[in-house]
Amino acid sequence: MDNAMEINIMGTISNFLKKCDIVYPRNIQVDEAFHKDCYADAARRGIDIELISESLEAGIGLVDTSYHHLEHRSTQIFIAVWSGLMTHLDYQYEVYADGLKEFSTRFINQQPQLYPVLDQVVDMSKEFKEHWGLLGANLLHGAQLDFLSSLVIDHSIRDIEIQNSGTLRFPQFTRRVSGIGRVYAFYAFPPDLGLKDWIQVYPDLVDYICFVNDLLSFYMEELTGNSANCVSMGAKSKGITKIEALKQLADLAADSYCRGSKLLQSHPRALDAFRSFCAGYVGSHAIGTRYKLAELGL
Repeated sequence: MDNAMEINIMGTISNFLKKCDIVYPRNIQVDEAFHKDCYADAARRGIDIELISESLEAGIGLVDTSYHHLEHRSTQIFIAVWSGLMTHLDYQYEVYADGLKEFSTRFINQQPQLYPVLDQVVDMSKEFKEHWGLLGANLLHGAQLDFLSSLVIDHSIRDIEIQNSGTLRFPQFTRRVSGIGRVYAFYAFPPDLGLKDWIQVYPDLVDYICFVNDLLSFYMEELTGNSANCVSMGAKSKGITKIEALKQLADLAADSYCRGSKLLQSHPRALDAFRSFCAGYVGSHAIGTRYKLAELGL
């Protein structure tokens, strides 16, 4: 990657943060007690700690930065451990490919999954109702199934040839087919908050999550030569440069944030949760070394 590309990526991210009035966080330290509690909960569930340790760290970092505004510690721990399992399946897709392809069928038929990790996903999903009630459980079950299916899709299209100017909607489809944004957006609002207080902003928060992840992971993906991402595919489909596509994505992310903030003006508690999550979600990408954002000098 040349210096001009790095400067453009840094500038695009900086402009996005400025539009959203979000300060890029530095020297983030995860709460040690929370970290310990998450590992204890994973062990209690019979999860192989050594197997998912790296992914569990990512889940803990996500919750400590993005969901610290939630009142109940048990809910925060649940999100962290669940996120650790999802991240592990994403990182280690090849190991679980056959099991992921059969997951939904086995889940519906109440059959054992092909791998213990997938059985643990099923077990955790049974607890959705305890934290988010019946409606929340329904939404989360559907989004979880979509996410696991999207892993199969993502790995099936890694070498796909994007048609120039012929598939303008496809890059966004690959993002929206994943339910992970819907899950994390739903998690962002306190479970006791009335649905009417925040549901209208839900689509914007889902978009924000997807766009910001694509924006903040682009530098890492360019370094590793991974072009199977929304920015690269969007650039190819529109016949524009990757930086132009990245800037468009950053504008969409900022628009989602600003629109969401405006929609929630009459619901202060929901607005606080929205803003806290959005700033924290940026922090979840700054923590650790996975996204290599420290190299950009943000």
